[in-house]
Amino acid sequence: MGFFEKMQGFVENKFAPIANKVSNQRHVTAIKKGLITTLPLTIIGGVALILAVPPVDTEIIQPTNFFNRFLLMWKSWATANNSMLMTPYNLSLGLLGLFVVIGVSYFLSEKYEINKISGVITSLFTFLVVAAPTQADNPAGFISSNYLDAKGMFSGIIIAIITVEITKFLLEKNIKIKMPDEVPPMVAAPFEALIPIIVNVVVFMSLNSLVLSLLNMSIPEISLKIFEPIVIASNTLPGVLLVIIVINFLWFFGIHGGAVANSVIVPIITANVAANAEAVAQGAAMPYIFSGRFVNLFANLGGSGAALSLALAMIIVAKSSHLKSVSKVGLVPAFFGISEPLVFSTPMIMNPMIFFPMVFVPIINASITYFTMSTGLVGKIYVNVPFTTPGPFGSFLSTMDWRAAVLWFVLITIDVIIYMPFVKGYDKQMLEEEQVSEVEAA
Repeated sequence: MGFFEKMQGFVENKFAPIANKVSNQRHVTAIKKGLITTLPLTIIGGVALILAVPPVDTEIIQPTNFFNRFLLMWKSWATANNSMLMTPYNLSLGLLGLFVVIGVSYFLSEKYEINKISGVITSLFTFLVVAAPTQADNPAGFISSNYLDAKGMFSGIIIAIITVEITKFLLEKNIKIKMPDEVPPMVAAPFEALIPIIVNVVVFMSLNSLVLSLLNMSIPEISLKIFEPIVIASNTLPGVLLVIIVINFLWFFGIHGGAVANSVIVPIITANVAANAEAVAQGAAMPYIFSGRFVNLFANLGGSGAALSLALAMIIVAKSSHLKSVSKVGLVPAFFGISEPLVFSTPMIMNPMIFFPMVFVPIINASITYFTMSTGLVGKIYVNVPFTTPGPFGSFLSTMDWRAAVLWFVLITIDVIIYMPFVKGYDKQMLEEEQVSEVEAA
């Protein structure tokens, strides 16, 4: 048995069952679905931030041509209308923690077949009690919004899960206000939710008071401290490369690497892109390199294994009918970040001829990108874009830095050059097989 067969056996029999179990676990699934529902809001907030904070340095740009004059006019207009333009940002990314609580509690309640609206209201109210207490020194009674944004996301996830679990337990034990059968369900539901809401609020208020008295930190602050090492590690080059390796290594063996990795990285990159956006809004330096669509836009160009470069390499050097056909079918989807036609038709799965570039080309891409962003040669990601946004446009729009688009073209050129000799070798093999088939058919 060869190396790849042994490795495939290990991945399929040992690793895949565990990975699939984790990925499909009810709490993990609720977190993933809940975070995905916030994507439109993060995109809207990002667009609003671009309009409100143009990437224009008035000390450098002079009105010497039409484009420069346009940029300066944009800057002037954004400054004059900043309050209006920042409203969509403040109510989307500025309340990200709030929306995450809604999404996670909704999908977990759905899984348990609990009344979804009641589950959301219970989780949301409990989160607000803990994360947004009224400010005693403010006569108007305004609530604190410090932990309603990305900083409160991790505590929001924890609170959403625990409140739904407590609610489920109480309902299973029939600890609820029971209304007569003739009362319509729509009227009875709020009364049934009353005891779970009270219990959850009492539990979390007591817990929050306890940790405040012992540690002088609230639950959201403690959550940030607990997850801080993970976030910091994921923002290092080894952390980024580990994610890239896992995704593409699993794809090679036919396992959806993105689905497995997303169970862990989606909460992190969502919080990171929101933190970067907040830094831009405040005129501060962006703290995170690994954020938003980093993997899609700057590592896996065109999908898993940097599939777009594979398609381009096949168009350039392939002579076999099979690879010519595959490249034509797979090129356009790969340009929009969809690699499945190439993954399954080439095939890239369990193909020793493609293994090296499939795994190592994204590593090279991520390393180059990490270096350029860490040194300030290219701006960091602070805007979420849809995953189907073509690379050149997505790289620019997510960073609002034209150099990011240039970097994308540099990366795709390097990728194609690396892929070409491997494609040539595989193409030669395909040609020989086609010639044998033609002889047999004759």
